[in-house]
Amino acid sequence: MARLPARSCMLLLQILLLLACLPGAAVASVTAGTIKGSTIDEGGLPIPGVLVTIRSDNLMGVRQAETNNDGRFLFIELPPGKYALTAEAAGFAKVTKPNMAVNIGRTTHVTVEMPMAGAGEEFVVEEERQVIDTEAANQGTVLTKEFLENIPAGRSYQSAVQMAAGVTGGGNPNMAGSAYNENTYMLDGVNITDPVTGTFSLNFNFDAIEQIEVLTSAYDPEYGVNLGGGINIVTESGGNTLETKLGMYHTNGNWSPRLDSRWAADGTELAPSEFDSRYESYEASLKVSGPIIRDKAWFIVAYSKVRSLIANTGVELPRDFDGHYLLTKLTTQPSTEHRFTLLMQTDPSTIDNLYYGDRYIEPEAQGRQAQGGFVGSLQWDWYISPESFLETKLLVQKSFIEAYGVPCTHDKDLGYHPCQPDELENSLDFITPGHIGYNNALDTDNETYFNFDDRWRGSLISKFSVLQVEAAGTHDVKVGVTADVTSWTYLFGYTGNMAFIDQNLYYWDPDSLTSIWRYEISDPVYFKSNAETIGGFFQDVYKPVSNLTFRYGIRYDQQTFRNDVGEAIVSTGNWGPRLSVIWDPWANAKSKLVGSIGRFNDTSRLGIAAALNQSDLGNKLFASEYYGGFTAETTNNYLFWPKGNNTTALEDLAAPRADMFSVGAEREVIADLAAKLYFTGKYTRNLYAFDEMTYIWDDEGYSILGTTTGDYTSSSRLRTPDIARRDYYRTDFTLDRIYADRWQGSATYSYTVSRGSMQTANTSSLLSVPGQTEYWVNGLLETDIRHSVKGGLVWEIPDDPWTTTLGTVFFLESGPPVTRSYSNGYSGSILKDTRGTYARQEGYWDLSILLQQAIPVKKGKLSMRGEIENITNNHQSAYAYVSSDNRWIIYSRQDQLTFSVGGEYEF
Repeated sequence: MARLPARSCMLLLQILLLLACLPGAAVASVTAGTIKGSTIDEGGLPIPGVLVTIRSDNLMGVRQAETNNDGRFLFIELPPGKYALTAEAAGFAKVTKPNMAVNIGRTTHVTVEMPMAGAGEEFVVEEERQVIDTEAANQGTVLTKEFLENIPAGRSYQSAVQMAAGVTGGGNPNMAGSAYNENTYMLDGVNITDPVTGTFSLNFNFDAIEQIEVLTSAYDPEYGVNLGGGINIVTESGGNTLETKLGMYHTNGNWSPRLDSRWAADGTELAPSEFDSRYESYEASLKVSGPIIRDKAWFIVAYSKVRSLIANTGVELPRDFDGHYLLTKLTTQPSTEHRFTLLMQTDPSTIDNLYYGDRYIEPEAQGRQAQGGFVGSLQWDWYISPESFLETKLLVQKSFIEAYGVPCTHDKDLGYHPCQPDELENSLDFITPGHIGYNNALDTDNETYFNFDDRWRGSLISKFSVLQVEAAGTHDVKVGVTADVTSWTYLFGYTGNMAFIDQNLYYWDPDSLTSIWRYEISDPVYFKSNAETIGGFFQDVYKPVSNLTFRYGIRYDQQTFRNDVGEAIVSTGNWGPRLSVIWDPWANAKSKLVGSIGRFNDTSRLGIAAALNQSDLGNKLFASEYYGGFTAETTNNYLFWPKGNNTTALEDLAAPRADMFSVGAEREVIADLAAKLYFTGKYTRNLYAFDEMTYIWDDEGYSILGTTTGDYTSSSRLRTPDIARRDYYRTDFTLDRIYADRWQGSATYSYTVSRGSMQTANTSSLLSVPGQTEYWVNGLLETDIRHSVKGGLVWEIPDDPWTTTLGTVFFLESGPPVTRSYSNGYSGSILKDTRGTYARQEGYWDLSILLQQAIPVKKGKLSMRGEIENITNNHQSAYAYVSSDNRWIIYSRQDQLTFSVGGEYEF
């Protein structure tokens, strides 16, 4: 899309700021919910002037509203949780509804019928639970704290989001057919996505989570921009009661086989099954929350320490992860009109022995990764009137990733890199070159490279909203502006500015070890780059009649991403209009029909702009004695790669975009149980890709006839071609049971078709060969998971005070497609068949069970828990590849069966 001039951008922001100062109307925000309701008499007529009061453990003080002439009332920006509502009016009995659920981004509808009665008479009415939100269009899933605590979710938000339909993959999932780095991660509604990679940027204390919202389609413009989905973590705030929670957890996966035999497609056993792999983890957690001043200031402090040890078969030193997650949050409401929230989160961690999957690495050649950072945010909520609200947030985030050799230690029991007698504990060696082994030769002497990587983000968001504006119906309007600044500082080099390549001439004979190459590398690279994105949005929830809702809006974002010398590599302006229609055909909040259409844009990453950095390493390759002897003469090197970057970019790159539509229906089939059917289509175009510019191909793209430069130094061009695309279709059938009668559950079956030319953003080896693009590249993608079933169930077995809670999670997925390709030695992958048509990996299924037992104690609550993950040991973990001799090898088919035990004490 063509970029807008700067004057147009400023005009847009001025218009949005002007709108933000005018009286208007609002919807449920990305961190809170809304209660809409009406009061009626026994004949169904509205009752004006009713005093409605709501209370919650998550709400400071109480909120009150008086019904209007139509008997309607409204409460906006409510922290998620359980609420009690009371309605009072002269001549009517007092009515209380004690258990209403409010979820983030959702509207809770309630009708209060008030019978005529004498003074002082009161009715307590158990509210009919709302199963279907008749104003919501998105296919999102809200995972509440209560549900997460009672299912085997691995005590991490990354594993919990796998419960949502359309989510597949690992810690950085593919959502709605996207690449793993095209999602948005939010903490209390503010973007915390890694600005370089587009992946998640922090680990998080699980006990501090109030709710997680997972969005895969049809979400409102205020949720930002991405080509995939959104993961919004909303944290706890404390309360009027001082509470402490202690937890200890241990997971062990050492007592079952983790590495199945490796087989070729023709049945040849390539490696035997073994049992000596290792997996175990430990976690200790503490959470303290409560009041500083009742109904005026609350706090929460949550800390957890996590350590895990993982080693593959035959590997002596485990991958040693040591993490510390600390969150502090202060919420204060000095008056009913103003609330302020200050949050700080940090997660420093280290990972020793990074290459735990390789048995051919000596301890002194292993690597350490230190990572973490902090997030600080300040939020001001201004309740201008019962219907209008201004929300302003400021966030500063730093994350870092550092990699280098494992520091030496004098603790011989660890088995790590041993210090020399005269070395200080934790010494690092950046001088000694590393030796890299091939053909079963060992990596020795030192880790070969190091990098120091700092990433910063500063964000400012301001949103103004007001509800129930009367204009041919009612309107809930919200406008907002956003500004986001990111930067990246990076240092990368090789130890000693050199690396050696060793090889066993005979892979079974370590005595045949020979040094074959020496790389001489220029001084380390150091660079800085930055980016800015400004945007604004408008959205409206329009109800011409009570059972028909139009959600429409538009978002605009102007982005500029620069390389290390300040050149604007990506500079685009993106419009994202969206429209949804929701109809409750019988006007009884038990059914809805939904149709949505919209455009979603990608706001790029600093890693894209870095492809055109001018900072670069130079390399010289020297042959060893095996080829005639090393030489120190710089003019007699075997190969020479000078400093410099041959990558260029097309001018006026298009902004990658996804046009999506969805249609669906929901129905409460029996009390508390909803059936849902949705169909989603998504068309992603103009993804970032690199085009090889040097080679001249034959007509079919299988051979290189020559080059345009006379040598074989590759040069690439960043582009956003139309062939870089994905087409995605998914049908979901879901049964949702909200919490009632001590149990709740959800189960979804999805049928998916995913086609295109590239799954992972930024890769284009298959698009670099012009002759095969039309015939081979546009095939099945890795997200072509034809059949998927996922479900979770929680059941509280009534035996107070010895209450037992059973939670279970079930997953089943058919295998993704496998692509056969080969390398010609220059440009990368050349296809043998249409992408994704060679074969399919095996599908998998697994079942996990969590059992929690409450134990009566004199004070507080004590419970013990036991969890078995992958209880059938049948998770075929699906990593297969095509070897150089054209054999399809199934590698590491089996995930570990793990058993976890833990205890929790709350008082």
